[in-house]
Amino acid sequence: MASNSTKSPKQRPVDKIDRNIIRRLQTNGRMSNKDLAKQVNLSSTPCLRRVGLLEQSGVIKHYKAVLDAELLGFSVRAFLQITRSRDLSRDKVWEELSALPEVIACHVISGDADLLIEIVARDMQHYGEILLEKINKIEGVYDTRSMFSIRAIKVDGEIPV
Repeated sequence: MASNSTKSPKQRPVDKIDRNIIRRLQTNGRMSNKDLAKQVNLSSTPCLRRVGLLEQSGVIKHYKAVLDAELLGFSVRAFLQITRSRDLSRDKVWEELSALPEVIACHVISGDADLLIEIVARDMQHYGEILLEKINKIEGVYDTRSMFSIRAIKVDGEIPV
């Protein structure tokens, strides 16, 4: 961890109690403050204050529901390696890919490709439409390589705090 002299004003050390709070909220972000406080051996007010500080510092970025893509009709989960043209803005390519609703993750990677994106699609025809009609038409996308998930073994893993 960085020394105190290099921390921005909103950063603060994350201690053992904070880590305990984070672990529990990763498992159940809807847990009531009362239940959380009980589980981490604090009273409600200090627990709420600590959660607020973790939110303000950016350690807790946001809360959301994790959805089951298959139950919502998305049977295809694909990973697409993308190589971009070097003569065009990488930020523009990143922005356009990230704006596609079917793109659920986008990473800058090392190796032969520049980006790795995760896509959900209703079926292979829908995936083909996303690839051919949207992604391949983005200026700056030079090459794509698709890989398909056969079965998800672990997704939405928790950060080991």
